[in-house]
Amino acid sequence: MLDAVEVACLRLPPAADIEELVHLAQQRGTAVVIAGEIELAARLGADGVHLPDLRSYGAARSRLGADAILGVACGDSRHLAMEAGEAGADYVSLAPDLELVRWWAEMMVVPVVVELGEGLDLAADFIAAGAEFIALGEALWRDPAGASATARQISALLG
Repeated sequence: MLDAVEVACLRLPPAADIEELVHLAQQRGTAVVIAGEIELAARLGADGVHLPDLRSYGAARSRLGADAILGVACGDSRHLAMEAGEAGADYVSLAPDLELVRWWAEMMVVPVVVELGEGLDLAADFIAAGAEFIALGEALWRDPAGASATARQISALLG
């Protein structure tokens, strides 16, 4: 799929066998963040880490450096998202709530990633609301149109 469409960032679950995928994605110009595992991200040379909350933000920034991509999952919490932005997060990850995403996009400068989950058909609505990035999740692989076709369609919406 990385050959089918430009992918800004690939978020991978922590696993022992992902090193080759990390390097393959990076060779194609795709940033890679590891979900929740700071040390694994450092060991693999990943571009950053996707944190489940702010508790390990300071440790992640210290370990990975100022140039690392640090994103924070904020769910539907405006408060947590604002704290993440103030802490210096490179992006906040929000639940698929149109009003929340619209509010964030209007009020804040930190990019927002919308966690679409199963709602691939809602991508256009969230892009219109101001989402800079869409996290497609596992639903992408089950889409009857095929992962590459769906990724191309969403990429076109993002412009």
